[in-house]
Amino acid sequence: MCEYCVQHGAGKRWFLNVRNLSKELATSDFVRDFAESYFARNVPSGPDGFSSMMSRIARPVLPDEKERVLDRYKKYLHHQVVTTREVLEILKLCSAETEEDERSVVRFPCICRHSALGKEKMLHCFGVAFTSLYTRQFPDYLGGKHEYLTPDEASDIVVNMANDAPIVHAVSALGVPYVGMVCNCDMDVCHPYLHRLRLGISEPFHKSHYLTEINEQKCTGCGVCVQVCPFGAIHLDSKLGIARINPVKCYGCGVCSRNCPEDAIESEKELRVTDF
Repeated sequence: MCEYCVQHGAGKRWFLNVRNLSKELATSDFVRDFAESYFARNVPSGPDGFSSMMSRIARPVLPDEKERVLDRYKKYLHHQVVTTREVLEILKLCSAETEEDERSVVRFPCICRHSALGKEKMLHCFGVAFTSLYTRQFPDYLGGKHEYLTPDEASDIVVNMANDAPIVHAVSALGVPYVGMVCNCDMDVCHPYLHRLRLGISEPFHKSHYLTEINEQKCTGCGVCVQVCPFGAIHLDSKLGIARINPVKCYGCGVCSRNCPEDAIESEKELRVTDF
């Protein structure tokens, strides 16, 4: 069990502890101060001038950049990879309020895609559990292209999104341990992941609670998993003609299992100690 689960999980994974999705916590002074500053920001629109993830990673590291990033993420915001099934569990735990001003899910543009690509118009990220309290105060955030949803509506969108693209789900704490966001990440532009790679730190972008395994009897070596893995964790064993997963590189995101035509991959089989 990870450090966050021990401190904030009440015996569960921390992002499935209902208190961390509660209105009480969402309206606490600590969370309110962070969320209001977060959604009030003026985020410059891209394109950022880089053509690939590798070129973004290759940027020079500023003298105090590592310390500033660590300080920010430890106190407030971080990403932890979760599976599609876990996202659906989170959405089930969201408030069941039906009045429009109490709806607990808001969909808005991805800040990473917005600043890196500029022309990104899709509403990829979800504010959950009363994040609408803040986005309604700042309607111009990322162009003001918000959509307010019920948890059931959001669940349908998540399932369709996961089936259509190799996106990586991640939960974020808008003031630890308040689960304020579920991101659906493009790893080529994901700021926390790029921070991890550039600065050599795990704090901004953590692995999931699961390891991915391949059923060698089912695997046909088609290579689909190699193509879709966002982390370069899978390769084909030329001698055996099957796929192999590097557990060090694997983040347990489930993209490979969602796309395997032979159902030969289990991404939720074995709990691991995460890298908090």
